[in-house]
Amino acid sequence: MGNFRIKQTFWGIGVFIVLNIVSMIFYPGGTIIDKDTEGYLFFYNFLSNLGEITARNGKNNFISSILFNSSLVLLSISILLFYTKFFQFFNLNKKSYNMIRIALIFLLSSIVSFICVALFTADETSFDLHVFFVKLAFRSLFLFTILQSIAIYFNPQMSNRLLFVSTIFSLSVLFFILIMDYGPNPFENNSSLFIQVTAQKVIVFCILLNTYFQVKEAVKL
Repeated sequence: MGNFRIKQTFWGIGVFIVLNIVSMIFYPGGTIIDKDTEGYLFFYNFLSNLGEITARNGKNNFISSILFNSSLVLLSISILLFYTKFFQFFNLNKKSYNMIRIALIFLLSSIVSFICVALFTADETSFDLHVFFVKLAFRSLFLFTILQSIAIYFNPQMSNRLLFVSTIFSLSVLFFILIMDYGPNPFENNSSLFIQVTAQKVIVFCILLNTYFQVKEAVKL
């Protein structure tokens, strides 16, 4: 059962990627700047656009919204299930164990927030709640990664590679938060939209890559 909780995360990552690709294929079109674009533009459409019930061009987006929102919920649950096992590797050191217990609070906050991002889509009727949970998810994730990095540092079982990757990931989440909060307004022009969308794609890639690396390390342990 322990190995299942670890290895199922590979499937969680894979399913998330596949469902997002299919969702992009079915997306009708439109961005927050230009409603007349056709299909999904990788560098001008947020991932959240996939989850909207109505596409930005006004057409029904039922298929993409179901696929994307399901993928986000499934990945969130998969990561949470992984950490229910991964946390057990911090038991040997008291400082490490106490730090990871605190980190768990922020992980749960982030996981729940990401699920709420799927439940409260970026459609006009729920846009404010959507943005709120996006910001809460990444802020909680940042605090979690910082505390986890400290816990890894105190844990004699953990490799220096894991500490390095965790630290770099923490910095990448912080960088994304700064761009999200203080970067150009994506509603102003296509250049600003490009920066914000690209930053989002990069941080999602970092989340998947960081999770994949931790799963591989957990398998070794």
